[in-house]
Formats: sequence, structure tokens, C-alpha cells
Amino acid sequence: MTSPTFIEPTAEQIKKWGDTRAALVWFCPAFSHIFYTMMSKDGSEHLALFSRDVPYAATDGKHIIINPDTFFEWTLQERIFVVAHEICHGIFDHMGLMNRLRTSGKVSYPDGKVLDYDHSTMNVAMDYVINDMLKESNIGTMPSVGCHDKMKGTHMDSVVDVYRRIFEEQQGNGPGQGNSPSSGPVGGQGFDQHLDPGATTGQDPATAQQQRNAQEWKTAVAGAANAARAQGKLPAAMERMLNETLEPKVSWQEHIIGFFNRRPGGGTYNWTKPDRRLITRAIIAPGRSGFGCGPIVIGVDTSGSITDAILTRFLGEVAGILDDVRPSALYIMWCDAKLHRTDECTDTGDLLEARKAGAPGGGGTSFIPVFDGIREQGIEPDALLYLTDGLGTFPDTAPGYAVLWGNISPPGRIKYPFGTVVDVPLK
Repeated sequence: MTSPTFIEPTAEQIKKWGDTRAALVWFCPAFSHIFYTMMSKDGSEHLALFSRDVPYAATDGKHIIINPDTFFEWTLQERIFVVAHEICHGIFDHMGLMNRLRTSGKVSYPDGKVLDYDHSTMNVAMDYVINDMLKESNIGTMPSVGCHDKMKGTHMDSVVDVYRRIFEEQQGNGPGQGNSPSSGPVGGQGFDQHLDPGATTGQDPATAQQQRNAQEWKTAVAGAANAARAQGKLPAAMERMLNETLEPKVSWQEHIIGFFNRRPGGGTYNWTKPDRRLITRAIIAPGRSGFGCGPIVIGVDTSGSITDAILTRFLGEVAGILDDVRPSALYIMWCDAKLHRTDECTDTGDLLEARKAGAPGGGGTSFIPVFDGIREQGIEPDALLYLTDGLGTFPDTAPGYAVLWGNISPPGRIKYPFGTVVDVPLK
């Protein structure tokens, strides 16, 4: 959509807008704080923008746009809900994410699934997540045209997962079968438009997005949460989503991706092949070409604590990750109290073949034989990735290479003497 044409509201509409802002301060101080510090229009006495080019409301992530002819027909509580909704889009940088995904034309997932990007479907997916959070937090009243369906999306979901759910439902083929949406969004009309970054300032989207200061937003969100918490007006659903903005949860797969991407190596990067696992986090990064790192060793605790399901899922995910990293050599070592077998893999597909050969062992646990085996076999790894519950004997000293422990014990229960620890969920 092109930049909307802005108009001046009537005296009656200005009064209703003042009532809306005052009510937002009282009922939702967290969002009011964000509005006044990060989303109010500089130099405008009304702080928001008014236009008949949007059906009810809209945002480009920087400012809120209101259609005065329709917006002020709603009740005060409905207006509070809609303004809070637009502020949420700004907090979560939804406009920036949509612009990046539209540029790529794809939505990619850690399991390798790639869906075509459809703007209206993502618009609805984002609304499901935000509207559920606002309803759970008792912020105003959602207008009847709003999108809300807990079967499709809740505030506990990521917007890209909700997008996939809606996308595949539109196809009617079940998970993983569709390639493009059938006939637009499902589950509700919605009341707002999601505009490109810069739509209210006349900037191109890329320039506007570059000017978004992530640290300023984090500071504002932290201040908003503290102010609302001090007043006892920070509902649990809202607090969870604000905390996710301040400290985004990163999956164990993404921890491993980040770990290996930091390994030194002789490989280069290729912008024509973006990293498909990072794009779901709204990060456009180049994929690897050539060898991304030196030899990698995967150690597997075969003492009995690692179930077949965990091992299969772990090796499947790691194989996909290492496809992008492209180590110069790959080894898998099976060990309980002693090293039973070392499989040298010519490519990551061999990991699963080695898995089919079985996981020998089942006795006690010592990690020392893997470190000894690496030295005795003359392997000089860039990194060792060890899947274990941590209940075993560790070497006295750290090796001269990076170690990543894939821990299946409850987080924080086991103290690992060296290396990096990533918690791998059992399900």
C-alpha cells in the first residue's frame, strides 16, 4: 500500500481520541508508555495520524493510523483494545518481519519445510497471537471484526507457527502438503492493516527498518513493564510476551547453529543461498559455501539415558545443521564407560546410517574415553558436540577445542566443568 493521505479529525473526534488515550494510561500503562515514548508522531498535537485510506486502524511499526469515521464508532473499551493491538505490532517489530519475509518470498522452518509467503495470511497470524494476549490480559474489548481462534493461534505461539497452521488449513491437505494459500486469510476479517516500514514517513521500507533502534525499543519495553508491574497492572500473558521481546527464547537447534557458525574455518558465505534456519527468526544470513569449519566430532552417551526417540531426533536436527556448516570431516563416537565405536561419516547423511547400525553400550558413564579417543585417533576437531544426561566422569582439564554439551537432564541440575551447555528437551 502507498502512503495514506492524512486528514484533520473533527472536534468531537479529537475529544474521543483524548478519552481513548486517558483510558489507555489507566487501564494499560505498559502500552501507554510505549505509545508516548516510541510511537507518537513528532510534531503532531494528536500523536497519532488520521486517514480514511485505512478501514479502521493501521500501523507501519512507527506510528498509529486511525480512520476517524469508523474508529470512533466503537466503544471506549473497543478503542483501547485496537490501540493496544497496534502498539503490540510496534513492540514485536511485526512490520519489519513481514517486509523481510515478503522480500524473500518464503517462510522457512527448522524442519526444512518452506512455504510461500502470503501477506494477508501473515497479517491474520499476527492478529491471532496479539488478540489472544490482549483478551487473556483483559485489555479492553475486541471488536466483533477481530480475529480470534485458539485452535489457530494463541499468545503462546510464534507467528510463523500460526502462519503455517493457517496456510496448511487453507490448502486442506494437512501439514506439509501445501505450497501456496488458496483464497486469502481465514478465521476473521480483522480490523487493521499492516503497512510497510516507512509508510507514514515517506521512506522506503529498507531505510526505515535500518533506522529502527532495537536497543531503544528494549529499553522502552523494559520501562513499560516495570511501570505496569509497579501499579499491579501487568497481567501474566502480557508479561510473558514482553519478556520474550527483552530476552527472546532460542531453541536448542538455534543454539547449535550459533555455536557452529562461530567456529573458524576456510569456508565462505553465499548470499544467493540464505541460511534457511535463521530466516524464521527474521534473520537474513548467507549460507555456507566450501568447508565452513574443520572436523566435527559428535559424542553419544550410550549408557541408557538416551532413548531411541531422542537420539534419532537429535541426529536428524544436527545433520541438517551441519549440512549448512559443511565440516571438513565428521565423526560420531559411541561411548558409555568406554568408547565402543567410531564412525567416520563422508557426509551428514551418514549420521543417520550410523544410527541405524545401533547404539552400542548400556553400562556406566564416563566421558573421558571420547576425549582420549579423539587424541589417540589423531583427530584435530574444531568442536565436539556431546549428547548426554551429564551423569558421568569428566576429564580433569578442558581440551584445546570447543565443546558443546547437549544436556537432556533438567536445566541447571548438572554442573559441567567446561564447555557450552545447551538444554535439549526430551519431547
